[in-house]
Amino acid sequence: MFEYLKGKIEYKKPEFAAVDIGGVGYKVYISLKTYDRLEVGGVAKIYIYNFIKEDSFKLIGFLEERERVMFEMLLSVSGIGVSLALSILSSFDIEEIRKVVAEEDFKTLKRVPKLGEKKSKQVILDLKSKLGSLDIISCENLVNFKVDPSTIIMEELYLALESLGYSKKEIDSLLTKEELKSFESIEVAIKFVLKKIREKK
Repeated sequence: MFEYLKGKIEYKKPEFAAVDIGGVGYKVYISLKTYDRLEVGGVAKIYIYNFIKEDSFKLIGFLEERERVMFEMLLSVSGIGVSLALSILSSFDIEEIRKVVAEEDFKTLKRVPKLGEKKSKQVILDLKSKLGSLDIISCENLVNFKVDPSTIIMEELYLALESLGYSKKEIDSLLTKEELKSFESIEVAIKFVLKKIREKK
């Protein structure tokens, strides 16, 4: 699973962006607000929500961690899927959603295409209790998520080596958890693995 992707924005469309990492293009679905902020040709770090359903696998991307958290909250509401959650985030930024929920303004919320009054009220009902208990939406109160550095290195290592044609199984067979935790950077990890690959040949 991907925590985030960092690479060049090769091109973008209102519904997705193509992120180039080591010559591999990743199709990342985005909101319109994310679309407006992405610069073609520039490098961006995009936080990923991994959407897996039966045979379908999609990468949903956000430029801010808190936007991903809000997306996950929206998905937890009955009747709200990926498309509707992205539509809501395309229509409102996080502070606007917070205001709509606090004021129970379903009339404003239901302007989102295909959302309707019933689902708008459900969103407000569900988010009001969650935002009240978690208190993570405002910038000043945003929870700082702590991620194990070795986890980040592992994810970047998979991305880099898979782009070179190596499978996850091959990569896992070359590394122990202890070795992974000893790496100071992704560059050191890649050199170590490539050396092991050469030694096995």
